[in-house]
Amino acid sequence: MQLFSYRIKVSFLLATIAVGIYTLISISNSSEKQISVFTQDGLIVNQATDEPFTGKVVDTIANQIISYDVIDGIKNGEFTICLLNGNKAVSGNIINNKNEGKWSYYYSTGELESEGFFNNDVVVDKWAWYYQNGNKMEEGVFINGKRDGLWKLYNQDGSLKSSVFFNDGNVVNSFNVKSPVAS
Repeated sequence: MQLFSYRIKVSFLLATIAVGIYTLISISNSSEKQISVFTQDGLIVNQATDEPFTGKVVDTIANQIISYDVIDGIKNGEFTICLLNGNKAVSGNIINNKNEGKWSYYYSTGELESEGFFNNDVVVDKWAWYYQNGNKMEEGVFINGKRDGLWKLYNQDGSLKSSVFFNDGNVVNSFNVKSPVAS
C-alpha cells in the first residue's frame, strides 16, 4: 500500500498488518456464532473448515474495532475501524483486497481528519486534511500515488499559509503567504 508523506492513521496500518498475522474472531452472514479465521496464501480462511471464509470479520485489535466484509476469502466491501468509544476512525471500501474509492480518516473525537481516493490500492485524485476545528489543513491531488500540481497548506484559522507545486512527487516551487501586518 502506498503511504502518504503526510501523516496517515497508524491504526489503519496496524489493522492492515493485523489482518495478515492474527487470528480474528468473525461473524458469518449465515449465523451469529463466532468462528476463528486466519490468512493463508492471501486468503482469509475459516479455521474450522479450512475453506475460504465468506461473511463479516469483526475484531478488536489495539483498542479498535475492525470490521470488513469477506467474499470467498477476499476482502470485498465496506471496511471500518471504530474506537471503543464508538467514534469512527477509518472508513472506506475494499475490492479484491485493495483499497478502492473514497476513504475517510477521523480524529479520536470524531472530527474528519482527512479524506481522499484510492484506485487499485494507489492514492489518486483530490485529498484533503483538516484541523480538529474543521478548517482545512492541506489539499492537493495525487496522480499514480504521487503529489502533483498545486497543493495548498492552510493555517488553523483557515487562511492560506503556502502553496507548493509538485511534478511527479517532486517539489517544483513553493510560495509562503505573508500575513498582513496590522496597523
